[in-house]
Order: sequence, then C-alpha cells, then structure tokens
Amino acid sequence: MLFALAVGLALAGTFAPANAMAAASEAKAARTTVPISGEVIELPKFEVTDSRVLPPPESWRYAQIPGFEILSNASQSATKRFVDDFLLLQMVIDTIMPGLSRGNVPVPTALILCGRGNAFEQFLPVDQTETRYGKNSLFFSNPERAAIVVDFELAELLLSDNTTEESDPYRGFYLEYFRYLIRRQMSRPPPAWFEEGLVQIFAAMDFNRKWITFAQIGDGFGGEKTGDFNRRLSQRALIPFRKFLEPGQTQERGTFWAAQCYAWVHLCLYGGNQKLQRPFVTYIQSLDTEPATEELFKKCFGKTYKQMEMELRGYIDFTNYKAMQYKAKKGQELPKPPAIALTEAPDAVVGRVKGEVLRLAGHGEDARMAMIAPYVRGERDPRLLAALGLDEKLAGKDDRARKFLEAAATAKVDRARAYLELGRLRLAEAQAKPAGPKGQLDGAQVTAVLTPLFTARKLPPPQADVYTLIAQTWALSALPPERSHFDAVLEGVRMFPRDVTLVMEATLLAAKRGFRKEAAGLARLGTRVATEPGDQERFRMLAASFEEDPGVAETSSVHVVGPIDEPAPARRPGPVLPELK
Repeated sequence: MLFALAVGLALAGTFAPANAMAAASEAKAARTTVPISGEVIELPKFEVTDSRVLPPPESWRYAQIPGFEILSNASQSATKRFVDDFLLLQMVIDTIMPGLSRGNVPVPTALILCGRGNAFEQFLPVDQTETRYGKNSLFFSNPERAAIVVDFELAELLLSDNTTEESDPYRGFYLEYFRYLIRRQMSRPPPAWFEEGLVQIFAAMDFNRKWITFAQIGDGFGGEKTGDFNRRLSQRALIPFRKFLEPGQTQERGTFWAAQCYAWVHLCLYGGNQKLQRPFVTYIQSLDTEPATEELFKKCFGKTYKQMEMELRGYIDFTNYKAMQYKAKKGQELPKPPAIALTEAPDAVVGRVKGEVLRLAGHGEDARMAMIAPYVRGERDPRLLAALGLDEKLAGKDDRARKFLEAAATAKVDRARAYLELGRLRLAEAQAKPAGPKGQLDGAQVTAVLTPLFTARKLPPPQADVYTLIAQTWALSALPPERSHFDAVLEGVRMFPRDVTLVMEATLLAAKRGFRKEAAGLARLGTRVATEPGDQERFRMLAASFEEDPGVAETSSVHVVGPIDEPAPARRPGPVLPELK
C-alpha cells in the first residue's frame, strides 16, 4: 500500500482543490472542567511533603484541530505560523495522496512545540542523550496514541561526523509527521530503510497554495536544501548493501544512514528514467515472504550488491531524476487555512499532555509528577482523571487507578482505554468475591463489568481486549448470554480474526453456552490463525470434538465468522446493555 502511494506520485499533473478543503473544521476550544455528578467518588489524596513534588504551573499555548492537540511555549507568532503551515500541509496531502492523512485517531496526537527554556530536553529519551544535538524532533507512539515533539530553539544540527548544518524545525516536524502517517497505514513495520527513505522524500516536499513539488533535490534554483542526500553523502563511503538492506547486520541509524535510505529509495522511484521502479516493486513485495538476501536482490534487480552500490554512488555524484510538480488549475488554488484560536493552556491540559508524552518517552516518574501537580492544585478535568487512572494502573496501583477511572467514567470521558481498564478492574474485583452460585458472577456483577466495556465498544479505536473481556465475563456469569449478547463477541472476532486470545475465548464461550455450530466455526478459524503449536493443538482438539456432533458436522462448510482475509465490517452502534434479572 505504501509503495502504491509513493509510486502514484510519479505521475505529475494538476490538482483542483476540493470544496471540502475550504470547509476545514474549526479548532475546538479547550475543554473546561466537567463537574462529576451522581454517585460521590472519593478520589485519592496526594500528600505534598516536598516542594519539589509540586512544580509550579507552566505557561503554554494550546490549540485543538481535528485529530491533534498542540501545546506550544514558542512565541504566539511562531506558533500561528506553524499551525497555518500544518493545516496547509494536510490539504496538500489530501490533494496528492487522498486518504493518507485520514483515519480514526483514538486519542488526539500531541504536537509539542518547544521554543524556550530548553523544554525539548525533558522529552529526550535517556538512550538518546548522546545524540541530543543531532536532532530537532522526536516521535513516540503506542497502540493508543502518538506524539511529536519539535525543537524551535536549536540553531544547528550536529551531524554524525561532528560537522554542523542549519536546523530546520519544519523539516524535522515533517519527518516525524510522515513517519506517523506511514506507520498508521501499516499492519506491521516496513523495512527500516524503506520507511526512512519514504519519510525523507515526503519531508523534502515543497508546497504552497498554487503548486506542490515532490521529490526535488535542492531548492529548484541551483541552491542546496537542508537534508539533501547528495550533499550529505558527497564525501562519504556508502554502507555496504549487505549491512544496509539485511536486518540484523547493522545497528546504524544516524545521519548518514538516513541519507543513504533517502538516496536509495529516491533512485528507485524517481532516478534514471524510473527504470528501477518495476524491480523495486518486486523486491519490496518479495520481502513480505522471503528474507532479504543478495540472491533475492539479484533475482529482482539483475545486479549484485556491489554493482548496485556503484550505481548508487554515481547517482549521488550526478543525480539524474524527474521531480514531480502538481499545479492548480487556472484560477484555482488551495483555500487559505482557517484561523485557529490559540488560548492559554489550562493547568489540567498542560499536566495531562506533557505527562502522557513524558510517559511515552520513558520518563515514568516525571510523567506522574506532571499529571499529579494540577490534580493537587484542584483540577478535576475528566481527561486528566482518566490519564491519572491509566498511569496508576500502569504503575500497579489498582486501588488508586480504580478511583480515578470511576470518576472519569462518571464524567463521561471520551477515552475508550479508560473504560476498558475500568472493566478489567471491576472484573478482577468480581472474581475475587463472586456473588452467584458455584463461584459464578451474579447479574449485578456482570452488568457492572459489561457497562464500561460496552461504552468502550462504541468509542474509537476498536479494541480486541474489549471483546475478550466481554467473552470472559459471560463465561463466568451464572446467567447464560442470549444470542444477541453472543453476537457482540462475534462482532469482535470479525474485526480481529487473527487475535488468538479472542478467538479462543469466543470458542470456549460458544461451547460452554450451547452455541455449538458457532463454536465449530470458531475452532476451525483458530486452527488457521494460531501460530504457537500449543494453541494450534488446542484448537484442533476443540474442532474435532465439535465435528463429532452430527448437527455440527452438517454445517462444517459454513464460515460462521467469515473468511479471515475479509475486511472487518463497518462498526455499528453497540446495543443497549440488557437488564439482567
């Protein structure tokens, strides 16, 4: 898919700005504290015994645009220029690569602009302190959210050979933004050199409201541009292709490795009359099923590693390529980005956003302190409470996590993972003290667990763990689920047909509750998707036991959950949680 996007850019043409672009969404105002009504929840108390535990409030500017939260301590003018450029960039991407920048974002991506006070340093992972001055941007992600941190203070970048070049914070941001977009499109990571090469090409894009230039080296007027691979590699030896292309051969990920990734992917896509595009496509596709070896390389390109190294060396010295330019039709142009109101960031927002990004960067204690400070000062914003609850859960402090998450759920926080973890905690409590016969859960306990899980089911993103917990809860219930209840579990299997844990729990639930035909279909699915020998054997035994039932055997050709390669169906609203009697 990514290669198709990249090669699609090889066809230059005109663009006609869509009307939808002119109707860009207005930024949402910062959320104010939502009072918690209904049941009174006693929240944890923090005792402040040392002034260092409670840092003073920080002054940051804040803006929300669809899918992103922007926190900036750069000047107001610098922040507005950045936001305007970012909104225009999104329009550009929608024009030449429709769909790449779209998609459900479970938690708004955090963009942190550091403009004073050495703010960038606090987010730098411990293992990257030695390369501090070689980068002006950071990218973090986990399955729920992502963050990009940009340094507007650094004047020069220190390269791997101790030379310097001008620091361009915009290019630094583009690198990490396109990395974020690429990874969001992929079910598994692409080869590191391929991702880096694409990111470097995308980051070098030049654009305004009337034209877009893609894959251009230099500034178009004979001058150099920050990050050009021919400039960075002109006096350097290349990394041998065996180390460069084959996983595990080299751990190098510095300035010149990135430049070589840029040069190699640029050559294959846009250099030498694009003669390498077809073999490059074949090579990339082959890497899905074969290891990277010189034999595979020769099969695809018809050249040895050494021969291609010499060709790449020549391309760096005398770059012969075709840049792509997209021009607006006469009298048309991309709309001017909408004005975004910057506000003084509320204390709760600063603590939450900074805290969660610090957590992604590996600074656990600093993250906790950042979130605790506004809480101690009286902030009770639902998003802050949810973030605190999730952080306490991660730290293994389940009692404190439960109180924060209960309060956040009561305030109807819009975060699926908060409801998932609350459901997990309620299930653990119910299992510790089952109120039904024979150690099973009674109706009230089942309802208490399913309520937050069904809420999580309606919020993005879909989560396999939500459906797994629903299945486990019904398996422990003293009351059997009705067909409509079991259908909710099957919905999860259709969305996550390769999640072995979910498929197993659904199979066992179906078998225990009398859905024999469905259990047989699920067991057959499990035998196809399980990769561990123990799981495969367990599914085979289950499938064999179900096939012994004549009623089930007659329907052995029926795919209960559909072929595993079918796309997941569109999400539908979750049913109202049934009243259990």
